[in-house]
Amino acid sequence: MGHSDPSKGGFPYPTKGVIFPDPPWEADFDGMARRSLASGFDEDGDYEMQDAGYLDDDENLDETTVGEGIGKVARVEETKGTAIKGSVPDPGTATFGIELEFLVVQCPKTKKDDGKTFHITDPHPNEPRYSSKKMAEWSLKHWQERQKSGEIFEWFRGRNGAYADGYDFGGDGDFRRARYSRTKLTRVLRDRGLVVIKWPEKDINPQEKYARGALINDFSESEDSDDEREYDYSNSSRLVNFSSVYDWVLVRGVDENMDEAVTKWNDDFDQYHIDNDINKHRTRAEDIEDMLEDRKFTVRGWPDPEEAIHQELWARLKERLVGKLYYYKQAREDWRNHQTDPLHVPVPGLKRQYKAWTVTIDLSVDGNGMTKERYANATSEDPWNEYFWFGAEVVSPVLAIGDERSYEAVRVACGALRDALRCHKPMEVSTGLHVHLGHTHGWTLLQAKRFAALWLLAEKAVLRLHRRDRDADTLWCAKISGSSRLWRALFSIDQQQRQDCANVLPANHPPRQRMQYDGELMQNVPSENIETVEKKFLQNLWRYDSITDLHRGLGESKYCRTGIKWRIRGKDISTERAPRGDDQPGTIEARIMHGTLDADNINNWVIVLGRIVHVVRDYSDAEFRAFLASFLLSRSPGQLLVLLKVPDEVLRYWMDPKRRDTQGRYWEYPDRDLVDWQQPFMVPGHKATHGSYWD
Repeated sequence: MGHSDPSKGGFPYPTKGVIFPDPPWEADFDGMARRSLASGFDEDGDYEMQDAGYLDDDENLDETTVGEGIGKVARVEETKGTAIKGSVPDPGTATFGIELEFLVVQCPKTKKDDGKTFHITDPHPNEPRYSSKKMAEWSLKHWQERQKSGEIFEWFRGRNGAYADGYDFGGDGDFRRARYSRTKLTRVLRDRGLVVIKWPEKDINPQEKYARGALINDFSESEDSDDEREYDYSNSSRLVNFSSVYDWVLVRGVDENMDEAVTKWNDDFDQYHIDNDINKHRTRAEDIEDMLEDRKFTVRGWPDPEEAIHQELWARLKERLVGKLYYYKQAREDWRNHQTDPLHVPVPGLKRQYKAWTVTIDLSVDGNGMTKERYANATSEDPWNEYFWFGAEVVSPVLAIGDERSYEAVRVACGALRDALRCHKPMEVSTGLHVHLGHTHGWTLLQAKRFAALWLLAEKAVLRLHRRDRDADTLWCAKISGSSRLWRALFSIDQQQRQDCANVLPANHPPRQRMQYDGELMQNVPSENIETVEKKFLQNLWRYDSITDLHRGLGESKYCRTGIKWRIRGKDISTERAPRGDDQPGTIEARIMHGTLDADNINNWVIVLGRIVHVVRDYSDAEFRAFLASFLLSRSPGQLLVLLKVPDEVLRYWMDPKRRDTQGRYWEYPDRDLVDWQQPFMVPGHKATHGSYWD
């Protein structure tokens, strides 16, 4: 089934009864948790415990203490996938969700060609993809009117000669542009068959701050409206035969007759739509005005009406019918915004906004840092400010890791956006790609500790899969080592930071309980090839009593946002009831990848993260320890991917020299991360953003 087949709904995945064959590739994690990864197993297949490298000098660990510690974790693990006795436990489903951050052109800015006459010129006139003519007209008209009024406005002129004052699009100009762009992006994705909902967002429409749903726009696109695009015609041609007559009742007063007339005409108008199978939401305000002008609503037996009363009657009728029209349009919008994507994974407690694709604004995606020096072949003193931009965030539903249909949905979304819109090529840290990692059974405390330990030790290797600037960023995707609250509390040379973060240190447990936690650490993490500060950090990490405490210790602070955001809460398992007002989605969010709409890049990263999830969740203590021991021998990105057992094509993708810098250390784009102003937009399609050579 094609992606654009309207008779089938255009979905790129099963819906409306369509049966798909098994996907061509589906990650197979079964059985891998029982395979040995490295040397260290004895003849019976048991891993030999190394020296107790994590014990304090005054602590000793006997077998009884280790057993009690492991037993505590085992009891938590038993809560996962509980099944009826004799049945096969439910393994659950590992999930992911992506947040695509990118910048898309809205329209060029207004300039003066000779110092006197305002005009709008597209800096890329041969680029066929969308740039809003309607928004450009609004901006031009605004500055022409300001010029006529004699206002002084040269301080609104940028270095490149472009004008902008925040009122280019009306009194709520920035909000109006945002609403316009949300609608446009939503339509682009819906046209490709994706289920997309509009979620209330106060940064797009302040009226939506307390609204239960997104409000319909107060204007239409410069292109055809939603209805005309979907049905190829409006209702105007189907309303030509409508007419309604009200018989004036002489014994009633004028006001009563007018009320009765408006009610009858409204009822007849509704019934006509029903009788002729006409969708009410497709009737436009212009259609109602035409019908009033054509006298489709008439009064019989009205004795000598005064013109003022006549006009008042038509005004009442127009107000009633147009109000009903917007009611139907809002009802239709609400219906569309309650749809769910057939691929979404029904995680317990999942909010509606994560059951479909959503489009919103990200105010932090603002092009900060994109100065002239960040562009090659610049023809302007300030290339970035040649356009109005929309900082877009497109969020996927919760999808299943390892399901090829999930990856195909990502391809469809990226291809739809890039085919229709002028999306800025990947930039520095002002945009990122966030991946939320979850599971239908939630995260246990042990799994969270394992994830944190693996990430701490492999963080530098993982960052080298991505752009150099992501590794250098200390604000938006800072490292656990050096930036997390726990690290600052333990090691910061700034005493104020240590004091600010001291409250995240684990509780001062009694010696026996400390030894239990240290025993769990020894069972899972080797002590060889680990730096002293890493050992101390891991020891404190393993002494956290709850997921909530771990979240506080490793989460963001007033100093930065870490590359891993711990959006889980609870004591022993994240599926426990969250505190009132806690809005966490129950995921571990990886924020270290650069922003892109390259679906191959995204999907290959999701596959790597999926393998990490598998290792930390499904490996036995001995296997997890052996995995880390093997990795710590080199700590290289290639070794990490091999140990994770990513598919061969995924390994080749990440290690391909054409995607690496000259030293082979980081991901690098062919423009050497300087955006070519002659073609600053991602090429159409869902693959490499710079063209097919880099696929």
